[in-house]
Amino acid sequence: MSVEGEAEMLANVTRLEVEAPKKARKSINKGAEIFAKHLKDDTPVDSGALASDVKVGAMKSSTGRFEKQVGYSGKSAWRAHFPDKGTKKQRAQNFSIRAQEESRDEILEVYAEEMRLLDD
Repeated sequence: MSVEGEAEMLANVTRLEVEAPKKARKSINKGAEIFAKHLKDDTPVDSGALASDVKVGAMKSSTGRFEKQVGYSGKSAWRAHFPDKGTKKQRAQNFSIRAQEESRDEILEVYAEEMRLLDD
């Protein structure tokens, strides 16, 4: 997707939030689940504790925009950083970035479908 296409999609997401908040919340829920699945799949297997600790937070709209946090719960969040970003003795695995990249097109398609329904 080009930068222009991305800007247009973000404008459409904003339009969806304003004109159809119920559809926007539905899209955000679907998108959060898609990202959580990819994050779980891309998390390296150690004892399995990190992958099983991927959580999807509650819907928030305090900033005027709907959002959901996806990540590791408090008991594992501090630990996930080390294999993901690396240390002096461990190379970065960048699994959180990989999960974002793998989720991107699927999530954009969810929004695009809701936009098509909005325009019908």
